[in-house]
Amino acid sequence: MDEEIDELDAYFDKKGELTEGEAVKMEHVIMEKVSINPARRKLLRIVGVFGKTEEQLKEESGLNDFFFKFHMDFLLKEGFLKLEEGMYRLTDTGISLHDSVC
Repeated sequence: MDEEIDELDAYFDKKGELTEGEAVKMEHVIMEKVSINPARRKLLRIVGVFGKTEEQLKEESGLNDFFFKFHMDFLLKEGFLKLEEGMYRLTDTGISLHDSVC
């Protein structure tokens, strides 16, 4: 038995796929969210090219635990930072943003 594809299901299945233009627009929106936020710019600047541990970042940023976790989760999730062997480091995207806004 073949199940017929409902038009509404087909619409929502297609809606999940981003076009190239939409993907670029989303990337720019995310970069804007990082670049206009002083705490996120500061975290990128502190990590810099050599990387930092969590303790170093907390101390140098001066953020309380809640805001530190909030901003770090965002930067990690969106691919600006990565955690390698206990050190936070910039990704390629993080480096390009760091060079332009920090």
